[in-house]
Amino acid sequence: MSEYPPAIDTELPVSPGEGRYLCGLLYRTLLDEPPIGNGELAEYLGVSGASVSEMIDAFDEAGLVEYEPYRGATLTGDGERLAREILWRRCVVNRFFDRIGGIDLAAEQAYQIGCLLGEADVEALARQVDQPCRTRCLADNAEDCAELAV
Repeated sequence: MSEYPPAIDTELPVSPGEGRYLCGLLYRTLLDEPPIGNGELAEYLGVSGASVSEMIDAFDEAGLVEYEPYRGATLTGDGERLAREILWRRCVVNRFFDRIGGIDLAAEQAYQIGCLLGEADVEALARQVDQPCRTRCLADNAEDCAELAV
């Protein structure tokens, strides 16, 4: 059983737990040249290698990554778009709570809230704050955005 609650009205095709793997792949891809090895991703996420292998296989079947045995995984266009949307949601929630409410959320809290909200709700929050990216994270490398690595 997942450590995360099931997604509710998120319009996201992955659970919050699954999204962590996609976001981790995107972040590692922005740091290094893909493919990203399973061990490298497991270390970054703090999960087992078996967990990464299982998730990568599922993403490969879903067309979100291309997996090359003994080399690693590369996000497909669909996988990258989804990872960037999830990261954007986390960033919007974090900025909203910080700027409007003066609340410093932990990255995991902002991530969970962003995954639980529907797209229209996240867009409504984004309109309330000075959000530099619209609908998805636009970072070209890991240093582009301090929010990316959190």
